[in-house]
Amino acid sequence: MLVGTVGTLPTVSEGAEYTELPIGDSPEVASFVKYGGYIPLTLELIDRDNVSRLTGYAKELGNATLRKYSALIAGIFTANTGIGPTMADGGALFNNTVVTTAGGHANLLTVAIRTDYTAWNAIALAMYNQPMLIKNAAGYYGTGPKMAIEPKICLVPRALKAAAQALFVPRWASDVISIASIGGPSWAGQVEVVTVPDWTDATDYAAVIDPAIAPGIIVGERFGLMPEIYTAGNDTDPAVFMNDETRIKVRMFAAVLVQDFRPLHKENVAG
Repeated sequence: MLVGTVGTLPTVSEGAEYTELPIGDSPEVASFVKYGGYIPLTLELIDRDNVSRLTGYAKELGNATLRKYSALIAGIFTANTGIGPTMADGGALFNNTVVTTAGGHANLLTVAIRTDYTAWNAIALAMYNQPMLIKNAAGYYGTGPKMAIEPKICLVPRALKAAAQALFVPRWASDVISIASIGGPSWAGQVEVVTVPDWTDATDYAAVIDPAIAPGIIVGERFGLMPEIYTAGNDTDPAVFMNDETRIKVRMFAAVLVQDFRPLHKENVAG
């Protein structure tokens, strides 16, 4: 749950009463969804195969679970033609409406990634200036103090990986002692480039604040993030008794939601 902050402390005159401070929380919710399936192993298949290959099935089921989490999170950024799901305040996750308006998030731009830091500096400035939540009510939208946090992660499709790494991944030691000019190599090593395999648009990208500092997307789990993997292989199990078939099942319960728009920024670039 995202709890609102205290915007400012009012002055208390001598002998005067303290006043109640406005504070709220995020009303975002999500439902748990069950995912899973099984791989059948007949007695004949086991006889024809080797043990090392059979033991690999459990690992593949675990990998499928991790990719499912990846796809669910990636889908948040591409839902509704790239503006994301509608949040409880009535606004799309990504929009360019001012934050003092109900549903305004001011976290959507349309500038392509460049060979200098001009576009990224604009993103960083917009995210730095995002106001902290006080409460979701008229008169309080966008009135909190600045988050004052810079983006830490650049999410890109595979087509933009090289361009992003050229900006953010230092490849040599610098012996320059002078201060870099604006637009110079001031972001190298400060931003992590993460390639999103599920994104197919070759121009759109996103920025994210370190989730350890300001989480934006929450993954709810019921029995842990690690998948549950079961084997039904006893002689008295129905599938073995009736069909000589051992089954390896994977199950995951997950609820993925956007808790806060402020740590997230999107660039929807016209193709």
